[in-house]
Amino acid sequence: ITVPVNIFAMENQVKNVTVSLQASGGGVQIVGTNQQSLKFTQPGDQLVFFTLKTGSKTGKATIHLTANGSGQQTKETIEIDVRNPNPVVTLRNSQWIEAGQSKELSYNLSSSSANNQIKLEVSRIPSVDISRRFDFLYNYQHHCTEQLTSKALPLLFVAQFKTIDKTEAEKIKTNVQEAIKQLYSRQLPNGGFVYWPGNASANEWITSYAGMFLVMAQEKGYAVNANVLNKWKRFQRSAAQNWRTPQQDTGYYWQSDLQQAFRLYTLALAGAPEHGAMNRMKEMQQDLSLQAKWRLAAAYALNGKTKAANELVFNAKTTVEPYSPSAGSYVYGSYDRDEAMILETLLLMGREREAFTQAQKVSKNLSREDWFSTQSTAFALMAMGRLAEKLSGT
Repeated sequence: ITVPVNIFAMENQVKNVTVSLQASGGGVQIVGTNQQSLKFTQPGDQLVFFTLKTGSKTGKATIHLTANGSGQQTKETIEIDVRNPNPVVTLRNSQWIEAGQSKELSYNLSSSSANNQIKLEVSRIPSVDISRRFDFLYNYQHHCTEQLTSKALPLLFVAQFKTIDKTEAEKIKTNVQEAIKQLYSRQLPNGGFVYWPGNASANEWITSYAGMFLVMAQEKGYAVNANVLNKWKRFQRSAAQNWRTPQQDTGYYWQSDLQQAFRLYTLALAGAPEHGAMNRMKEMQQDLSLQAKWRLAAAYALNGKTKAANELVFNAKTTVEPYSPSAGSYVYGSYDRDEAMILETLLLMGREREAFTQAQKVSKNLSREDWFSTQSTAFALMAMGRLAEKLSGT
């Protein structure tokens, strides 16, 4: 980088000025000279340029500038973040090994990088690509309420996937508690949650999603403010009771019914099922979307009504046809997120053999190298965490 330094000579007696630069930290080196001379014939300003080069380290670089002239001296210190603009590249190889078999996994590391790492994961359930997926969420920099919730939700299930040491347990606890605290500030007086801080109206899907996380966090032993949860339940009950089906030709129909089914699921999860709204929706099952049927079945299963849940999804597919993010924009949808929801429902219904088959689909989705949204990642890891809880063993 080129560092411009603007020198102001404010008095007539300043004629000759020496400008010097020192740099430390961040692996920064000075290219060429670190000292330059300027001549002033009258008060004014002049620019000089120094060249710096970063090394292979990231971190804070500190630049010290000094200007001396005619008995006067001025100093300035500037800090610059040295970061790596290149994304982390992860190469993976996955094998399913039956009892008595052996398989070989090969790898090839670049010798030019000091940041190479090899991680081996072995599990009794289909792979969740845990290192890469949790790294993706930990390092995600944007914090709308959906992303904030998606980053924290899977952390509730990390212990189901692997043994965690004291340091990691503390890191997880801090991250979850921080997410809970931030969600408090995004709740409106009516109990709903906003998409961005400062928004004036609640987002229905985000309200269900954030509330689901708070309920699950409380189940896992985290302290969650009772008043926050009570206001949220009131909002959810009112929205559930007032829900009306939109026209089927609007294109919003399937998203609206999934939104209602998800809301009813979250109320059942919180131990406050809205039976009337659930039953009214079940009567419409011929017209419900595949996703809404499975989510409503989850609400019934949480309520101990497995027969009703099975009736809802009798002969229902467990594979969701891919659709574009814009087609599911109101519910932040994607087919891989929806397939993870189906996995969770099968587990809640006690259909473990089918759940294991569905888990292999979710595992395949997680192992893909292409783009995977924060919510898809969160639901997939949560559903696989529930599978690990059921089938035991890290």
